[in-house]
Amino acid sequence: MKSKESTLDRAVRFTRNLEWLEHVEKVIPSGCSTLAKAPERLFPGYTPVCCAEARNSRFIDIDGNEWLDCEMAMGTAPWGHARHEVQLTIIHQLKKGTSYSIPADIELECAELILERFEGRYPSLRFTKSGADAVSGAVRLARAGSGKSRVIATAYHGWHDWSAYGYYGRETKERGIPVDIERTTIWIDKPSPERIEAQIQSSPEDIACIVLCPNEWKREPLAQVVSLCRSLDIIVIFDEVTSGIRMGKQATAGEYDIWPDLLCISKGMANGLPLAAVMGPEHLMSLSGQVRFSNAHSSETTALAAAIACERLMKSAKVWPSWREATIRIMDLIEAELVLLGLTDQLVLKGTYASFSISSISEENFHTDPFREFMVKRMAHFGIFTKGYFIFSDAHTREELLWVEEALLQTLSDWKEVLKQEHFSN
Repeated sequence: MKSKESTLDRAVRFTRNLEWLEHVEKVIPSGCSTLAKAPERLFPGYTPVCCAEARNSRFIDIDGNEWLDCEMAMGTAPWGHARHEVQLTIIHQLKKGTSYSIPADIELECAELILERFEGRYPSLRFTKSGADAVSGAVRLARAGSGKSRVIATAYHGWHDWSAYGYYGRETKERGIPVDIERTTIWIDKPSPERIEAQIQSSPEDIACIVLCPNEWKREPLAQVVSLCRSLDIIVIFDEVTSGIRMGKQATAGEYDIWPDLLCISKGMANGLPLAAVMGPEHLMSLSGQVRFSNAHSSETTALAAAIACERLMKSAKVWPSWREATIRIMDLIEAELVLLGLTDQLVLKGTYASFSISSISEENFHTDPFREFMVKRMAHFGIFTKGYFIFSDAHTREELLWVEEALLQTLSDWKEVLKQEHFSN
């Protein structure tokens, strides 16, 4: 394994990366079919834009440069890239076929393992391929089960109309979303118990459900919102698409011991292969056929096989997530450094050990934040890849996490120097 010193001294070339970028933008709009991976969120010439292969906590770009990955495929590879146990299970399943004309035996096996991990909290689940489909499926179940139609959305819950409407500035025509979507979606900016209660009281009729990302909440305010909704027969849906595997063995719901009516999980279930699930009570889940909650590839076997391997790894893990303690340490050091450098009125640390970021307080758009650009480029200098978020995996070693820790602290110090120079030049 390369040390950070040898990484700093390496000759980094982006020739093929830049050639690929010029070509791909003519063929695939935005350069990638997954928006979060699009080159427009990167800095060509400073960071890689195209990957050739990945293993454990590293990846190699198409120029042959090696990077310590602190993105981990948007958090979908919590066990590390190309995890041996997962790969073997996938290969074994490939030999048996990937998609059948009738149900596969491993779909039941996978479902039972997941439900067992949640200790029987939910009796059944439904698989799909993406987190957006899982949450939209949960909303459909809630509407059918309640007989009501309106949904309260509070964060990014996928690209589908009901979610994208609010998250992307309530624009409709520009996004290709029907103008009357506001009749069924209630969007709450910067949600809090007070804002949610006020919204419900102003228009309490016909609210079927509320969708919350619990890892974005402190425990007590979240409990307050859940209690309020329960008292008004509003079905509570937890969108744990990004946090369900990374917060703990039983997701944020288990960490907080606050359980929704419907729980959606996805990223990381199959260590990078597409799989998602909705768990819930029998009276709601039994409506899955009625509401036509279905996808042609939901029962595809390779992702199910990968998920089975991940469930076995999870079951044997003494502590999960394995990077929890080290990440909390890094975050504590960052907080202390922000105070020491006098940057607390300019920068803020957000997130948890599942995923954290540092951003400018005054900049609402994370992707146009000048500090994000500085940090991403500076971390690339250290051979560390990030888009501004730091997401670790079971494959990250203690040495690698210390490497990230030191690089981040140095980056904050360098930013302070930049601000000093700008002050003197003015």
